[in-house]
Amino acid sequence: MIRCWRLDDGRQTLVLGSDRGRLAEVVYWGPRLPDEEDLTTLYEAYILDVTGGMLDANPELSICPEATRSFPGQPGLIIRDGDGTPYLPKFCLEQADLADGVLVLTYLDQDRALTYRARFAIDPATHIIEASAEVEADRPMHLHWLSAPVFPAPQLADEMIDFAGRWCGEFQMNRTPWSPGIRYRENRTGRTGHEHFPGLIVPVRGASNASGQAFAFHYGWSGGHRMVAEELPDGRRQIQFGHAARVEATAQTKFATGKLYAVFSDDGLNGCAVAFQRHLRDRIVTFPRPDAPRPVHYNCWEAVYFDHNLDELKDIAERAAKLGAERFVLDDGWFGNRDDDTQALSDWEVDPRKYPDGLTPLIDHVKSLGMTFGIWFEPEMINPNSDIFRAHPDWALGGEDQIMGRQQMALNMALPAVQS
Repeated sequence: MIRCWRLDDGRQTLVLGSDRGRLAEVVYWGPRLPDEEDLTTLYEAYILDVTGGMLDANPELSICPEATRSFPGQPGLIIRDGDGTPYLPKFCLEQADLADGVLVLTYLDQDRALTYRARFAIDPATHIIEASAEVEADRPMHLHWLSAPVFPAPQLADEMIDFAGRWCGEFQMNRTPWSPGIRYRENRTGRTGHEHFPGLIVPVRGASNASGQAFAFHYGWSGGHRMVAEELPDGRRQIQFGHAARVEATAQTKFATGKLYAVFSDDGLNGCAVAFQRHLRDRIVTFPRPDAPRPVHYNCWEAVYFDHNLDELKDIAERAAKLGAERFVLDDGWFGNRDDDTQALSDWEVDPRKYPDGLTPLIDHVKSLGMTFGIWFEPEMINPNSDIFRAHPDWALGGEDQIMGRQQMALNMALPAVQS
């Protein structure tokens, strides 16, 4: 029995279909379909023909491709039992809930040991689709890989676009031709960065910045992540995003991906960019006064670096106000014994050498000029040459012989003492 579900906004339609209770597939994603579209016919038209030298039926490219269904590519879930034995689930539909632009599909495996749940939500204003997956086990298991719900890539795309870079060379565009096999990118640094941006654009042939069709993805996760863009031997293509592989140190019973943000655009690459920007500003980033325009900032870093002098800073603030700045930001160097970037990071007390009367005189001066006052700090990092590190070396993550960046180590923000 074929079952289908659809999510729509004014620009696009996403259709998922399932036969015989198996994991659903994305059978259509593109320009908005008519309300009366026959989804069962659409599902049947999506089925790939079988030719010589192939299996008798093509395994589904589902939202979580299963090795047990003879899927020939990267599976969506790789998990081992508590004793290390590979566990190969075969999921069947348990429940489907669709309401108000949100679809939740729940599956149980053949032994009822694993529950797989996929969630899709579409935003009618920003046109962003949010997709995420979670797995619950009836006993502790070791997770190797869990993909967010898998999307197919268009057959008429000749290339994919992702981004890399470094400091002063950010967001370098990489164009990679589609070919049989995998485009695999993994970030194991534990944080996002310019070198491993967790995003992908798949333009359809002929698309430009302002016209044509394009599909774009962004994995909403600030830690290590992994991307797989794969062309199967039969020509189908899949996009997978998830946390970096093998990041779970111990066996657990619950696992979840981050949110995969996806969008279809018929206005070229710019249409994808506009959708992501609107969604970020209207749905994710929250401002104290969302209807008020964001203030124009002036940051004093390049003007003074670590050489803080109250009179000089007051003069700079006056110049900034005359230029139209609405917020004056005091940057690095106001705290501890911070005369360069090798020391005092995490000693968050005002330096009495530079500010014998504290920051109040500067703050009052800034406010008298009609600006608000902002201050820089970096609560998640620490210098080994600091009072806090000498008192609590166990608060820092990593080994003593680790290679540091700018003489810094990361703090273990999971410790209650660090949080307080």
